[in-house]
Amino acid sequence: MASSFASFVSPLLCALFVVGVLKFSHSKALTNVTCIHIEREALMKFKQDLTDPLRRLGSWTGEDCCKWEGVQCNEETGHISKLNLRNPCDVSNECSLGGKMHPALNELKYLKYLDFSFNDFSIEKARESLNSLQKLEYLNLSFGGYGPISSQLSNLSSLRYLDLRGWYWREPSLRLENLQWLSALSNLKYLDMSYVSLQNPKGWLSPINMLSSLEFLIWRGCNLEEASTSLPVNFTSLRFIDLSQNSMNSSIPPWFQNFSKLEHLDLSENGLQGMFPTIILENSRWLRFLDVSLNRMEGEILKNLSIFCNLQVLSLFSNKFSGEICDPKDGAFICERSNLKTIDVSNNSFSGHLPNQFEIFKEVLDIGNNQLDGIISELHFANLSKLTTLRFYSNKLVINVSASWVPPFQIQEILMSSCKVGPKFPNWLRTQRNILILDMSSTNISDEVPHWLPDILSNIEQLDLSNNMLSGNVAYIFGKKMSLLTQVSLSRNNLSGEIPNSLCMSNELSFLDLSKNQLSGRLLQCWRKSQAILKWIALAENKLNGHIPDSLCHLEQLEVLDLHENGLNGVLPKCLLKLDLLILDLRDNQFTSRIPRFIDPRSFEIIDLGRNYFTGDIPLQLCHLADLYLKHNNLSGGIPRYFNNFSRMWANSTLYFRSIKGFSMMVDIKGASREFTSTFHYLFSIDLSSNAVDGQNLNLSQNKLTGKMPSNIGNMRGLESLDLSNNMLSGEIPQSISNLDSLNYLDLSFNNLSRRVPSGNHLSTLENQSTYHSNNGLCGARLLKDCPRDGHNDIGRQDDHKSSEDESNKGDYFIVWFYSGLGQGFAVAFMGFCSILHFKQSWRISYIWAVDRIVEKLLLARMISILWFKKAFQFQLHKYVVI
Repeated sequence: MASSFASFVSPLLCALFVVGVLKFSHSKALTNVTCIHIEREALMKFKQDLTDPLRRLGSWTGEDCCKWEGVQCNEETGHISKLNLRNPCDVSNECSLGGKMHPALNELKYLKYLDFSFNDFSIEKARESLNSLQKLEYLNLSFGGYGPISSQLSNLSSLRYLDLRGWYWREPSLRLENLQWLSALSNLKYLDMSYVSLQNPKGWLSPINMLSSLEFLIWRGCNLEEASTSLPVNFTSLRFIDLSQNSMNSSIPPWFQNFSKLEHLDLSENGLQGMFPTIILENSRWLRFLDVSLNRMEGEILKNLSIFCNLQVLSLFSNKFSGEICDPKDGAFICERSNLKTIDVSNNSFSGHLPNQFEIFKEVLDIGNNQLDGIISELHFANLSKLTTLRFYSNKLVINVSASWVPPFQIQEILMSSCKVGPKFPNWLRTQRNILILDMSSTNISDEVPHWLPDILSNIEQLDLSNNMLSGNVAYIFGKKMSLLTQVSLSRNNLSGEIPNSLCMSNELSFLDLSKNQLSGRLLQCWRKSQAILKWIALAENKLNGHIPDSLCHLEQLEVLDLHENGLNGVLPKCLLKLDLLILDLRDNQFTSRIPRFIDPRSFEIIDLGRNYFTGDIPLQLCHLADLYLKHNNLSGGIPRYFNNFSRMWANSTLYFRSIKGFSMMVDIKGASREFTSTFHYLFSIDLSSNAVDGQNLNLSQNKLTGKMPSNIGNMRGLESLDLSNNMLSGEIPQSISNLDSLNYLDLSFNNLSRRVPSGNHLSTLENQSTYHSNNGLCGARLLKDCPRDGHNDIGRQDDHKSSEDESNKGDYFIVWFYSGLGQGFAVAFMGFCSILHFKQSWRISYIWAVDRIVEKLLLARMISILWFKKAFQFQLHKYVVI
């Protein structure tokens, strides 16, 4: 509301200024003068260089140019004094003039008013076209041109109004190579350079400081940086300042305290920090508009309430302000008598009780998302006959009014989410006929849907009654025609019945969430191509049945389709695969057939087809997903060969949907089923469990997988190759990995793994120089690196009652000991080894078993070299082994 007020005030003030400055009071229709020949010829040359697709300048024929469209002459001298070629279609390019400005415009030496706004001129040579217009007082090139502006306008010394605004989203735009030429415009009263590209945004204050007559300064969205405070700044004439959407990223400079005539101050979206200097309000008794929203300012700004009494609009939205919102002594809110019409203090940390009355407000009251508490009664609204917007959301307020209360206002926007409104549905809404937005989500309403509700929602645009205990037929909420409806959320209630066909009648619908109710029947069959803007459909956790209708494919911009936990069945429509869905959640239904071959699955971020009856193999295309859930189906076949390029699971990947709130998902993780809601954007997961998927190879190398290796990785007993190299895995290697008896290739290199390398069984046959390379935290006998608890006499201290893990670790020590004994000390080591085996039966058995497994799995070349050692040792060992 504050921004809309600003957009209203600015043109109004401009209009008043122009009327006061430019004395064109006589109607063109009353003048009998004819234009001067040289000026007529100048206009004709100017026209020749223009593009005019709709022939807006079709009247520019004949001798009397004073009668041409957009041309006005001085009735006493006959000279052209005004040229208004503003695009009548404004934002539409269909009516715009284009081309270059011909230098012949310099012949209009008595021109005072020039408006080329909302066109498409190239002003690269504008200096040649405008530098002789010494009498020009009004120049408007806003949204009307592109190209560089340097010093080409500095000769326009009479200029009092200059508007060079550009589009914040469109290129090319006007560009300023320097700003020093502005200081030459000593008569300038109005300057708007919003969204103009500045080559040097640091030096903006110095030339502006030279404009002693300036009253209106609008410089929005130009990346202006913090201005130097060393300059002696004196803006005693400024009445209107808008420096919003810049990059100051500092505290408010002290020179803002010098604006004694200031009426309008907008510093929103600037990254401002620190305390707001309330002396600005104390020194500016004319100030009526203050907007410092969307910054990082803090402090108890409302501590001195009297300084706000002259304001009409106060916007403190989205800062870090705190403290009491009203005087704790007498309960006054801001001040007892005030001109305030709009107040927005939402998204801060204000606390305390609200005052007994809100009578100071005329139009808008926004105190949402704070820490306010207390009871709101009928008395608060007694004198608010003009109230249009009421935002109490995300506080701890209790709305306590009688069932017979009739409000004095006709409200348009009601936001009360997270306040206590129930248990009864608010009966006072029955008197309202202009509701556009109604949000009473999470308001403790436990009641049946009233029969009169459709009567008050005929003009509704956004409806949110989610997370209550509403009961009754969902059709009671929707009337026959709700053509303006854009967003609906009725999730987490107890609504029943079939989904009403009236939803198919709204061409503006973009968001539909009826999940977690008791809805029954089939999905709507009536979707139409005219509803192409619908992006979100969530009907999960109901009792719906039947097939997915083909008409759903008309929704070409659909991004989220969530139908999980219903009784839906059949096969997926092939046309559904042509949509650019981001999320498809069909889990816990009864769908059959093979998983479809998605035409372009790269648009997807999440697919959940778990707990259905899908058959066949896993399509290769699904390897691009960030989250994939296929658990509890009848899938078979192997994991696709290239099912390893999970680039969208990387920790720093950018995913569009993960910025969208409101989606939740149940995920089996760490042995439990958990619902992810607000933290869902941190989850990247794949679940293929409870299928008949087989395969021999798993290659997830050269990704950015994080976290720990799963402790039950040893259950994949048929795995022959495992490559997890070049990731960011951490923690220890699970001991269960030693259960992979079929494994003949293992690569865990280039990770952040730590602690002891598992031992025993088959792992010893897989060792090579690169298996554990670049994991500096790993230790153990195989790596010839003692772990922190290892000692020199570990072998001698082993006990027969150690666990199986300890037994396998002994095998590790034996392997290291065995190879280290080769060389000059072979004979001594060999006799010592045989002595240990003589007294330690468990070692004898472990050794024979380990050697047998090594022989079975090593390559032929290695087998030949080891076989000689095995036979030699066995010859000696059989002397000591008692069978």
